[in-house]
Amino acid sequence: MSDIEEEEVGEERDEDVDVIGEYEGQRNEKCQRHGIGRALLPNKDYYEGRYNQGLRHGLGLYIFKNGARYNGRYSKGKKDGIGIFIYPDGTKYEGEWKDDERHGYGIYHYANGDFYEGQWRKGVKEGLGCYYFKETGAKYLGLWMEGKMNGQGQQVTKNYRYHGTWVDNLPYGKGCFSFSETKVIQHGFYLNIMGSDIDQGGLDEEEEMTIHPVWRPRDITLFSASQLPTEPKPLEYPSDVSRSPSPEPTPPPSVDVYEKDFFKDIAQYDKYYQDEKLMWQTDKWDTEILEELKKRAEHHHMSEEEEFMHEGTLFMYSIEFNNFFLL
Repeated sequence: MSDIEEEEVGEERDEDVDVIGEYEGQRNEKCQRHGIGRALLPNKDYYEGRYNQGLRHGLGLYIFKNGARYNGRYSKGKKDGIGIFIYPDGTKYEGEWKDDERHGYGIYHYANGDFYEGQWRKGVKEGLGCYYFKETGAKYLGLWMEGKMNGQGQQVTKNYRYHGTWVDNLPYGKGCFSFSETKVIQHGFYLNIMGSDIDQGGLDEEEEMTIHPVWRPRDITLFSASQLPTEPKPLEYPSDVSRSPSPEPTPPPSVDVYEKDFFKDIAQYDKYYQDEKLMWQTDKWDTEILEELKKRAEHHHMSEEEEFMHEGTLFMYSIEFNNFFLL
C-alpha cells in the first residue's frame, strides 16, 4: 500500500491565528503554535504533539479520520526521524523517515502477513533488505532497487537456498542451489521466457503475456563455500541523501497559555496508539528508543516470525550477512 499523505492544511502563522482548525496549547510571542499542543483540523484529522514556530516539530501523534495514524518525529512540518505509521487495513511501517518519506532503515508489515525489513530510499525499498513470504515461509535476502528485487540475493526455503542475481523481481542469469540435507551445490542459470496465459474472459494481448523464470541445471558439486557467489552488501549513498539527524528540541514558548493539563483528558485516543505511546510519553533521542525496543524484544517470548524479525534486525545493524544466512 502506498503511503497516506496528510491533507494539505496550512498551519497558523502571524495574523492567520485561529482561522484554520481548532487548536489548544502553547504559543510564542508571535502567537504561532509553539511548544506542546493539539489541533482538530477542518478535515477532522487530529494532531497532538510538539510545534516549533507554527510547524509540527519533534515528537507527535497524527490521527487521520479514516483510522490511519502516525506516531513519531517531525521536522519543520514533515515526518522526519523515527516513526510508526499504521494504515487502515492494518499494514504498518516502523522505522526512519526523511522529508515525509520512508528513508533509512525500517520494517514494513503487510496485511497478508508478509513483511520487509531493510533499507529504504525516498519512499521505496532500495539497498540491502529481507522480504518474508508468510504463505510459503520463504525469504528473499539481498539487494533492492526502485522497490524491486534487483542485484545479488538469496532465496531461502526450508529445503534449499538459491544464490544468484535478480532483475525486476525475477531470478536471472548464473546461480546455484545449495541443499541442507545432501550437502551438494547444483550450478546452472535462469532464463526469463515470455509466455501467454489464455483467459476465457478475453484479455488484451499485453495482459496475456507473462514472464516465467526457467532453471537450466548444468553441474553438481560437493558443497564448498568458495563456490558460492559473493554476498550482497548494503548500498552507500552520498551525504546529500543520508539519514536525517534527530530534530533539535523545541525551545520553550515565551507565552504560556495553559490553564490546565489537557493531556489528562485524552483517554478516548488511547485506543489509537497503545503500543506506540512509549514514543509519545518520552523525549528520547532515536537511538535510545531503538535500544529500549531491542531490550523489550529480548525479554518477550518470540514466535517463529518474530525470531526471524529479531534475527534480521541484528543482521541489519551488524551487517554480518554471512552469519544471518545460516539456517
